[in-house]
Amino acid sequence: MIPSQRILNVKAVSGQGSYYYEDVAALQNKNLPEEVRWRAKAETPGFSFVREIAEVVSVGIQTEDGLWSWGDCVGVSYSGKSGRESAFRAREGLEQVDKILGPFLKDKKLTTFREVMNELNLLNLHRAVRYGISQALIKAIAQSHREKIWQTIQREWGITDLVKEVPIQGSSGNNRQVNADKMIVNQLAGLPHGQIDDIPNQLGSRGEVLLSYAKWLKARIYELGGSDYLPTIHLDVHGAIGKIFEGSVESIVQYAAELEKAVAPYPLRIESIVLEANRSETIKKLIQLQNEIKKLDLKIELVADEWANTLEDVIEFARFKAANMIHIKMPDLGGVDQAIEAVLTLKKHGLLSLLGGSCVETDLSAKVSVHVALATQPTALLAKPGMGIDEGLQIIKNEMNRALLLP
Repeated sequence: MIPSQRILNVKAVSGQGSYYYEDVAALQNKNLPEEVRWRAKAETPGFSFVREIAEVVSVGIQTEDGLWSWGDCVGVSYSGKSGRESAFRAREGLEQVDKILGPFLKDKKLTTFREVMNELNLLNLHRAVRYGISQALIKAIAQSHREKIWQTIQREWGITDLVKEVPIQGSSGNNRQVNADKMIVNQLAGLPHGQIDDIPNQLGSRGEVLLSYAKWLKARIYELGGSDYLPTIHLDVHGAIGKIFEGSVESIVQYAAELEKAVAPYPLRIESIVLEANRSETIKKLIQLQNEIKKLDLKIELVADEWANTLEDVIEFARFKAANMIHIKMPDLGGVDQAIEAVLTLKKHGLLSLLGGSCVETDLSAKVSVHVALATQPTALLAKPGMGIDEGLQIIKNEMNRALLLP
């Protein structure tokens, strides 16, 4: 048996995320071009301006062998809404590391990742801090066992699934055509994800803009990808479709049927097609939508993101089978252990899983997510961080290739 290492030191330093915090409520309420967002007044508590620099705290632990392991405490771009914690601030994170996390971890024996995280989850910490320290802890434990992170996960959770390449999904951001091209030529399994933060110009008052884009996307996939490339078209609309159709189930599904027809033969997923005031209302509306989709014999798959923030939330969505797929936003769940449990929960319930997160994450958090994906085998893994496609894709893809190369 490999002896457990003790933690000798805990250090933290502020850093920067790969994109920006944005107040999506303000963006959907009024047309704000990107160049004015920096000084436009925010509506969501925790924001000063509509667009702000994403803040990070890198936290490191030194074990008895003298080695340091690092993780990044980071939140999500659209913070402070749909039950999410407010935008993560480095000053708050540094204070929590200094006053709570450091004293808790100093001289602690690293028995197993699950055991340490069970104790740590009882502490009053921002989920971003849990996320960062969990990355450092699982690296340190894997290192002490002379194994890869995905091997540590499978060993501790008793997972016996075959470890193989996980399909990758991209996210275009607002650069909807150029970034779609990048995803197509790289043959990603799912695209373009996108976002709707400007309803008039990205969706249209009756959905006509998004419908036109969907038709363009279909033609572009065939043009650049060829007839053998059959990706899933995944559209993240942040509740905007429900908003323009004022919550009418029939109207929402009729419009979704138009989108499905526009992209055929490519399968269609729609993320956050509606966004209600709370979790229970969102689940209720998604169930109604799914019933209508089945009645019309459509193949559209609905994806839940908003209000499916914590592991408890994911379990609740899964229990009601409120969506076909859940987007597991790793920073929202907190510790890496919670993301692992979320993927396994969805598999148990026969639902699809997108192991994702946010464009504001970092290379460190993205690389750990690769190992979580390899160990648990979700339906897809989001290419992250950033909004440029190339950067996030190379981080995810290269880490996956390295992890799969050696036993």
